Amino acid sequence: MPDDKRKIHSIQFLRFVAASLVVLFHAHLAISSRLLPSPADSYELYLFGFGAVGVHIFFVISGYIMVLTNSRPGKSFDAPRFFKKRIIRIYPIYWLLAALYILVNSIMGPGYDFSAYELIAALLLIPGNAPLIIGPAWTLSFEMYFYLIFGVAMLFGLFRGIFMLSVVFSLMIVFGVVVGPFQQPLAMLTSSLLIEFIFGAWIGYLTINRKLPRWIGVIATICSLGLFGAGVAIGYESLPSIIIWGIPSAFLILGVVIMEQYHLPQFVEKLSPLGDSSYTLYLAHILIITLLITVSKAAGLSFIPILVMTAIFTAIAVCVSHIFHLRIEAPMTKMLTRWSERVGKFRTMIPR
Repeated sequence: MPDDKRKIHSIQFLRFVAASLVVLFHAHLAISSRLLPSPADSYELYLFGFGAVGVHIFFVISGYIMVLTNSRPGKSFDAPRFFKKRIIRIYPIYWLLAALYILVNSIMGPGYDFSAYELIAALLLIPGNAPLIIGPAWTLSFEMYFYLIFGVAMLFGLFRGIFMLSVVFSLMIVFGVVVGPFQQPLAMLTSSLLIEFIFGAWIGYLTINRKLPRWIGVIATICSLGLFGAGVAIGYESLPSIIIWGIPSAFLILGVVIMEQYHLPQFVEKLSPLGDSSYTLYLAHILIITLLITVSKAAGLSFIPILVMTAIFTAIAVCVSHIFHLRIEAPMTKMLTRWSERVGKFRTMIPR
């Protein structure tokens, strides 16, 4: 997450939108299969399946934000500090929510059935095991892999680092196409989804080094919407997801970043703070939906139209996640960050 001085409101807004799309998709699917007397119409289910695009938008945004927040003129890249910040940002809140998932599912049902090794692997976000506790956490394995390669590549400078990142990911993808398919973890290490991080990184490099004309932003945004529409029309599975969702997501990020330099809609600025809680929303929404379905069953609310119920579930998930972020996630992250900085300063004072 970028600091306040380098925060792009449109990117924060898109983080909120991307997480909300995923919630809408999962809420609608869960209500259809677990609450209604009969499943929703297949066409309706298909349309809500568009929410999966949120993951691809997140990947492009990750590439963009990492470049944005690590491109400070006159300052060399501090790899240890970078990795500490990423670990503090990803793991503590994930572990806390994973504990809540385990507790709630143990109380409400049979709980989880995995070995001690699988539990540890899930908590460490090892590919293939990451989604065992929190389903959507499979994407965090991609994020941590990206952070690892990005952190090493940045030691060679911004441009050369992004170039090296692009080469490494491209070679791994080609290796996967030629030699694969693989099982995990190689399946993730050679996934074409890694291109989305590259898209975001180059968008970041391009937009921080020059102010592009507004018309490029307008065209990029229009192209993204057109390509998203085309993906819905021709079928989500008709082409690889990097083409169906990755390319239009990259156009979207490029478009909104450029256009913010000229004009920022008021509603985008007002809703952008919700982007800060998008990580919590992404991780917590399955648990929130499960609890809401349990309450709805007990209250006999299955008569409420599914679209209304989906909207209510999503709104509740957004509100609960934002409160959780403000009261728990943000203070905890600040505390751990300060603690790590104090430990770092203390170590530099120790004579060697």
